[in-house]
Amino acid sequence: MSRIWKSLYGRISLLYLGLSLALCLTCAWVTVWQFRTFMGAVNQRLDRQLATDLVPRIEAAGADGTYDRAVKQVGATIEELRPAVQLYVLDASGRVRASSVEDPYLRRQRIDLAPIKAFVGGATVPVRAQDPASTTDRKVFSAAPIEGPDGQQDYLYVILNGCSADAIASTFKQTYVWRTFASSLLLALGFTTVVGLALFWLLTRRFRSLTNVVQRFKEGDYDERADAQRDDEIGQLGQAFNEMADTIAAQVEALRRTDEERRRLVAQVSHDFRTPLTSIRGHAERLLDSPAAGDGAPSDQLPEGENPPAPPQRLERIETILENTERLDRLSGRLHELSRLDAPESNLNQAPFSLAELAHDLVVKFRPVAEDRGLTLRVDLTPDLPSVEGDIGQIERLLSNLIENALENTPAGGEVVLRLQRDDDDVRVAVTDTGVGIPEEEIPLVTQRFHQVDQVDAPAGSQDDGDGSGLGLTVAANVAEAHSRSLEIDSTRREGTTVSLRLPVAT
Repeated sequence: MSRIWKSLYGRISLLYLGLSLALCLTCAWVTVWQFRTFMGAVNQRLDRQLATDLVPRIEAAGADGTYDRAVKQVGATIEELRPAVQLYVLDASGRVRASSVEDPYLRRQRIDLAPIKAFVGGATVPVRAQDPASTTDRKVFSAAPIEGPDGQQDYLYVILNGCSADAIASTFKQTYVWRTFASSLLLALGFTTVVGLALFWLLTRRFRSLTNVVQRFKEGDYDERADAQRDDEIGQLGQAFNEMADTIAAQVEALRRTDEERRRLVAQVSHDFRTPLTSIRGHAERLLDSPAAGDGAPSDQLPEGENPPAPPQRLERIETILENTERLDRLSGRLHELSRLDAPESNLNQAPFSLAELAHDLVVKFRPVAEDRGLTLRVDLTPDLPSVEGDIGQIERLLSNLIENALENTPAGGEVVLRLQRDDDDVRVAVTDTGVGIPEEEIPLVTQRFHQVDQVDAPAGSQDDGDGSGLGLTVAANVAEAHSRSLEIDSTRREGTTVSLRLPVAT
């Protein structure tokens, strides 16, 4: 039901069915009420003179000066021909003075005379008044003035449809009226339902078609366009969508070309960096190994074949050149990795592999770097760790970036741990350090390209000799996204950071 209510066709149909049912019930009630009014008007018009015709008979039968015997006598005669007729004599205040109905069946001893006076005065039928034998119903009647034995004016009040008529009407309603009412209601409701639902389906068909077009456009089919041939509201909406879709498609194409040019530029620049960097590093290393003559001892005082030592300032400058060359080389490598990951034709070569072996290899690879910086690098894994599914080359690149990032941001004496543990159908791999940490407000930003965390509050001894590119976590996040996974980052300022990833267990 909720799914039907969410659709335009469903809401219109349900509202239409509710309104149709309410309309059919209202029409049926009005029909029954009008039928009752019609029958009352017919009966009252046919018997309008009945009370007038009965007055002489009442007066003749009541020659002894009493109404009771006269009314009961005339009433008994009339009831043989018209069982539903009941006779009453009312005084000027509406009190019942005589009745053809036995006293135990009377429910009122006084009734409102206003409708009776209106009837006698020629009011339009139907006119209904209270029935002394009922506490609720108002019924059609005939009435006429009659002179009482004491000379005052009374009224002969004739109920045309008395208690016996109520019983017949009740049976009539239960058998005919309600059956006719139910069949008419079902017929009308069924007809309007079928016709209405068919019409609404036709009317909302273009909405559904437009919705499907928008959905396919949302899913990336930018060639989809709506049928906007008709100049109505739906056609105008389709035309507006088509214009918007043309604008979006043009912008997407422009962004695609720009992104392609950016990737090509990054790949070209990162590739072109390597040749001059290699040359600079080579010359700097040669200068470091075989420095030229400088401010040291005269060359004629040195043994044959021995070069003079380089001054301390020159050695420091050469080492600075080498360090910056290495940083540029790492930056070039990460730019190249990022451009490869961004390439649309980049495909993963997923296969089962041992994450434990990869972790040990990486620790062996980076342990010399950690020792040079006074750090401890180790592996912590659970025994019998299963193989995982993924691209081993990409996962190695991801973990390498995480370890490098941890080493660069951990003060001397700290620790970097590569943890592996089974977690249901995944293996959780985490790189934890005791470094400077990341401010809480910057955690969502650290995987963005070129974003660098402000290290003004970093503790003394933290490393600051990375490439400074802000690409390490970006490359790692892209690799995780390529595997349909995401990095989980948990960090506390001045206490350390844990970056983790879950990889599926190989089946």
